[in-house]
Amino acid sequence: MKASVKARLTDNLKPLTLKLSGMAAELEGSLRQAREGREDYDEFLLNLTELEVAVRMENGRKRRLRDAKFPLLKPLETFNFEAAPDLDTRLLKYLTGGQYIKEARNVIFLGRSGAGKTHLATALGMEACSQGIRTKFITGCALPMS
Repeated sequence: MKASVKARLTDNLKPLTLKLSGMAAELEGSLRQAREGREDYDEFLLNLTELEVAVRMENGRKRRLRDAKFPLLKPLETFNFEAAPDLDTRLLKYLTGGQYIKEARNVIFLGRSGAGKTHLATALGMEACSQGIRTKFITGCALPMS
């Protein structure tokens, strides 16, 4: 690719014009990979746009996690299921799918202090953020003031 064409392409992809910063960041590597693999134009363009989509999805997930204001990021993988033998793991797996959100149903965790209620609520909120759903973490004490 000619240097002048590459410079214009990079400028067009930057945030002030087309706002395709993911494509701009990966352009050099994608061009090299296309040359080495002898990709067709359509394959090159598809790969470059898939990179942009992945970057945007990840940035959106990070933004939703930040905006949710979780006290700590505690994914479900770090929950100690052995410490909560009465927990219905099948129900929890269902909840991670987010169907309860689409059905506008509530989830309430009850238990003694240290049982993992906040951890589970945070984990479900993080799953929702990963599925593109905006969430907000709020404690029961702060609920009447919101």
